[in-house]
Order: sequence, then structure tokens, then C-alpha cells
Amino acid sequence: MDKNDNELPSIAVVDDEPVIRRTVAEFLRDQEYPVRTFESGRDLIESFANEAADIVISDIKMPGMDGFELLRYLCENHPTTEVVLITAYGDMKNAVRALREGAFDFFTKPIKLSELMMSIERTRRFHQLRREKDHYRNQLQKLSRDTENQYSIDRIIGSSGAINQVKKLITTLQDTDATTVLVVGESGTGKELVARAIHHGSRRSLGPFVSVNCTAIPETLIESELYGHEKGAFTDAKERRKGQFELADGGTLFLDEIGDMSLTAQAKVLRTIEEREVRRVGGTKRIAINTRIVSATNKNLPQAISESSFREDLYYRLNTFVVYIPPLRRRPDDIRTLCEHFLHHYAVEMRKEVRGFAAEVLDYLIAQPFPGNVRELKNVIERAVIMCKGTCIEREDLLLQNPFPEARREIDGNLDLHEMEQKMIEEAMERVEGNQVRAAALLGISRDALRRRLQSYGLLGSVLKED
Repeated sequence: MDKNDNELPSIAVVDDEPVIRRTVAEFLRDQEYPVRTFESGRDLIESFANEAADIVISDIKMPGMDGFELLRYLCENHPTTEVVLITAYGDMKNAVRALREGAFDFFTKPIKLSELMMSIERTRRFHQLRREKDHYRNQLQKLSRDTENQYSIDRIIGSSGAINQVKKLITTLQDTDATTVLVVGESGTGKELVARAIHHGSRRSLGPFVSVNCTAIPETLIESELYGHEKGAFTDAKERRKGQFELADGGTLFLDEIGDMSLTAQAKVLRTIEEREVRRVGGTKRIAINTRIVSATNKNLPQAISESSFREDLYYRLNTFVVYIPPLRRRPDDIRTLCEHFLHHYAVEMRKEVRGFAAEVLDYLIAQPFPGNVRELKNVIERAVIMCKGTCIEREDLLLQNPFPEARREIDGNLDLHEMEQKMIEEAMERVEGNQVRAAALLGISRDALRRRLQSYGLLGSVLKED
């Protein structure tokens, strides 16, 4: 029953003695409680078909259905109704039995109205606390359902054969407890979304999902970040701190862009996978962990092994189960569905009456290579919704043109996408005098994504400014 905190609970009084029924009812009505009276338990049960009560006050000894039978019925069929039983004076055996069988309280005859009022107030407070508990439990359940829906496999948009294969692999993983999974795909394909879907559909879903961006953590801090540290382990270690492996215990640790991790850190991760335990920096105690490790990379790890930038033994540990996410250009059939999904999302978020695309716009988008994959498409649609003045996105709303016309003039049909991308990045860095934050904003990508590209093209060493 949904009642506000100030609303008094409804009360039903059940007693075969008319004087007691009348006396109790009149007293409670004087206290402004809504009260109904019944001569027997059967009468009360019949009335509950139309209107229940928050609190039932019932005598134990009654002809036909006694108070204990009524208590059992209410506990089974109306568990939110609190029951207070009236017992004979000094009959503690029945009092104890009443509490064991589910009554909230009891009081004795002859009835003292002051004691009755105290019993009702106790019951009322308990009833209110239970309503609040139920409310918060419902809110938590709703939040949990929303979270599950947010990261469920249904959030992976697309129905092409390529993406259906990804969903099939995820479903297979959800039914197993493989300790290591490797997710491979270009930047922007949705590797973290896949990792979260694996976690939230598995037996580990009640455990934590901890995400670590291996690119964003400096090499000098990676050990402390992953393994934690003891107080005093180094200058700034003012207190004990758990690492990400410990925090993910019982759940999933997602190591994003593990291909950018240093060889030293790779060796430590390999040992952790093999031993299933960690030791904090500055500590001596070995701590056992039960963590599924899902790694992701946009790099060709076999090639990185041949270039001595990735450990071969770690690679074979990580790729127990591999999920490959194809780039968007290899699944153009999904672009239309993704466009409509992002359009609806941003139209609602921005409260704009944008309902669709002009006839030629979707065909144009399907023909684009989208080197930034789903992330790039999402950004394109977001900008288009912002730019759109009517109810339909037009070609001019897309802003897909190259923002660097000088670079475009130099590009001919023989250059591949990576060469185009490198030229655009070089042009952007030159325009903003090496400022990575401004260059990333100009290119419409994150700073981490820009740093990865600078590193892959051998340009990171020439960058002077980061902010």
C-alpha cells in the first residue's frame, strides 16, 4: 500500500465481544485512525477481497476461526498486514507463540487503552519503516534492471552476419567462466560495450566491473594502479590502497588497450594470471583473487610480438577466447540501424523534434568508410541533430567534410585510410602548435585516441604540448 509518511494506517479490530470491539474502535477513531470492526476472522477475510487493512488487532480465543488461524492466513496471503493479538492476562505461552508465528505485537486483557496505543504506535513505526525499505529495494531493483539493460547484449546494435557472430560469441562466454578473454577491434568499434555485455550476462554479474585504460596510466604508476600499495610504500603513499585486481575480485577486470602496456607491466600481469594472486607495492602478503580478465586491443598483437613490443607468453594467456569486432566498413548493413538508434537517442536528449533522415542521407552515410567506426558515426549523428533546424536531417547537417582542405588537395585516390588519417592529424597538430587537447577537439576524437594515433604514426616524440 502506497501511503505517505503522515497518513495513518488503516486498522481492523476482530473480536467476538461487542463491548471490546466498540471500546477499541471508538478509542482509535478518537485518535483519527480509520477503523473497521469484525465479529469473526471469516468476516475479516471476506472484507479483504475488497479492502485490506494495514494493521489487524485480533483476539486469540474466538469461536470458529481463532486468532492463530487468522494470523497464519494473513501471513500467507497478506504479508504486508501487521497483526497484533490480544491474549489473556498472564498467558505468556500464547504470547510467545504469537510472536513466533508472525504477529508483530501482543497485549493482554483486560485491555488498557494506554498499552493499546503504545502497541499501535510500535506497529505503525515498523509498518512505515518496512514501506521505506520496500521502496528503496524497488528502487535498487529498478536501478539494477536499468544497468543490466544498459549493458546487456541487446545494446549491441546491428543485425548483420558479422555482428550476429559477435553476439553469439558473447552468449557462449556468458555460459562459461573462462578466466581470460581477448576483445580485438579497431578504435571506436565498441570493445568496452562488448566487455560489459560479457560481464553483465555472466555468473559474475553481481560482482564489480572495473575498467582500466592502459594507455592513460603512466608507466611509473601502472604497478600501483593495478596492484595497490601499502602505506609508506613510496613518498605519496599516505594510506593503504587496493589495486584494480583486488577491486575486481569476484567480477571482471577490463584492461583496455593492453597492447599499449609496457613490457615490464606485461610481465607482472602474466604472473598474476598464472598465480591468481597479487601483492601490493611495499607489501609482503599474497592476496588470492578470483577475477575474470577481459583485455582489449586495436593492435595486431602477433605483429607486435614480432617487433618485440608484446610478450608472446602473455598473448597466449590472454587469447583463451577471442572476440573479434569487425569495423563498421565491413558491416554497412548495420549503419542504417545505428543511425536511427543514435538519432532517437540524441533527439530525446536534446529535446528536439528530429524524426528522421532525408531520402539521400542514409544512402550517403552507408557509403562512407568511417575510419573511427561506431564512435565516429555516433558523433556525426550527434552533430547532425544539433545542426538540424527542422524535423529531418539533411545532407548539409552532417558535417562530414574534411576540415583540412589543404590536406584534402594533397590526397589522391591511391592513398589508403591510414595515410589520410596521418595527414589530417599532422595538419591538426600544426594548426594548434602541438596542443594535443585542442587537436583532439578539432579532430572530434578523445585525447587518448589522439595519443594512440600519434604513437602508432611515430609522431608522439615530436609533440611538445599536451594541454
